[in-house]
Amino acid sequence: MEIGTKVTFKLEGQTMTGTIAKAYTNSYLIEFTSTDPEIVDKYHDKVIISQKKVTEVK
Repeated sequence: MEIGTKVTFKLEGQTMTGTIAKAYTNSYLIEFTSTDPEIVDKYHDKVIISQKKVTEVK
């Protein structure tokens, strides 16, 4: 997948949607938005997720 691709992933039991901001060897930096204040405070709208746990939105 390329930078800018919309993806879905699980974060703390919730399915989230975000955009790939950077690609690493086996993971992606994903930027996302959440309405849950705990998730926003903990992750600041960015998270690194394994490539195996990311699905492209079609």
